[in-house]
Amino acid sequence: MNCARSSLLGILVAAGIAGGSAQADVDLVSPSVFSGVLDLRLSTADGETSWIDNGLGKARFGQGRRGIRIGEAALVWNPRFSDNLTAVVVAEGQDGQDHAVDLGEAYLAYRSPPNAALRMSGRAGVFYPPISLEHDGLDWTVPDTITPSAINSWIAEETKVMGLEATVRGAAFGQRVSVTAGGFTHGDTAGTLLTFRGWALHDLKSPATGRFPLPPLTSFMTRRQAAHTTPLREIDGQVGFYGRVEWRPDPRLTVDLFGYDNKGDRVSVEDWEWSWETRFWNLGARLNMADFEAKAQIMRGETLMGYSNANGVWVDAGFEAAYVSLTRALGSGGLTVRLDQFSVSDRTNKAVDNNAERGWSALAAYRWDVKPSTQLVFEVLAIDSRRPDRTRFGLSAHQRQTVLQTAWRRQF
Repeated sequence: MNCARSSLLGILVAAGIAGGSAQADVDLVSPSVFSGVLDLRLSTADGETSWIDNGLGKARFGQGRRGIRIGEAALVWNPRFSDNLTAVVVAEGQDGQDHAVDLGEAYLAYRSPPNAALRMSGRAGVFYPPISLEHDGLDWTVPDTITPSAINSWIAEETKVMGLEATVRGAAFGQRVSVTAGGFTHGDTAGTLLTFRGWALHDLKSPATGRFPLPPLTSFMTRRQAAHTTPLREIDGQVGFYGRVEWRPDPRLTVDLFGYDNKGDRVSVEDWEWSWETRFWNLGARLNMADFEAKAQIMRGETLMGYSNANGVWVDAGFEAAYVSLTRALGSGGLTVRLDQFSVSDRTNKAVDNNAERGWSALAAYRWDVKPSTQLVFEVLAIDSRRPDRTRFGLSAHQRQTVLQTAWRRQF
């Protein structure tokens, strides 16, 4: 983590140097460059103990986790070094994580003048790749619901990177097109949670310096894998990459295709955390009407880890997920309904470490805009999943869970 902190410091110093030639445009400490969000949560849930509490449950809250809690508290610093050069630094805290306050994102951002025929933008630092269609609120929050889909819950857990990203936007035949390419490090452990715990649905985000617990491992893995995973970690020295193409055939419709490969070598290990070989494709679409919005994403990929034995690589898992969500303006807010499907296929060593699963979830949420800066969100989430590994603990492979939550959100 010392490397991560040093790199971030270097980025911020470079930002200050880069902004030195445009002092008239510099704004570092005025009230306009600070914003934040406070999310207080009232929740109740049945079913399994949450994975964040070392259980097998797939939600943020499970049996025994109820009452009022801090869902999130975040402070965002958005300094401007020139008309084209800015930065984003987020300090955030979430109940149930290692540190009371941790670094969320921290990156330098460039955007070319808006009147250019080809518009260019770029980022350098710690950030989430542009995958989620749900996290478009302040501090990468989900404005219409409390809980994002299974796809984007995992994106928030395991795909934050330290990297460089560039985007080119233009028009062709009257349609808007953009192309994004990124290279990154510190994404080596992506796939750990998805394999040993499976998919989950929650609003936790990966800390820059903290870690997540894993469910109790099998005897085979207990001797080889740490009992936790550190999302932002570099182990093998390899550079991963991703690419994204976005097409807007109509101002109301956006379609994108995203590809990711962390280039993990599978066998490098540090403190019993491994470099996983993880890659996936994601297809997304968004339709915006006057008082109606539809979103959908489909993801398919695979993750591998460890050495080969007579039964194959230690871990070789395929994963798939999809969701459709509909939001309609209603009263002084919006009603959202969503349906998720998710699965993991274990392709090796199933006799000693069966990580296969299949499940679905359904969500309904209403966002009440009490004031422009204050919202109340009411949500019911139902999860149904089948995971053979539960029988190792004397539980039924098939489990159902219902989570009720209310969030009070204040933005400033």
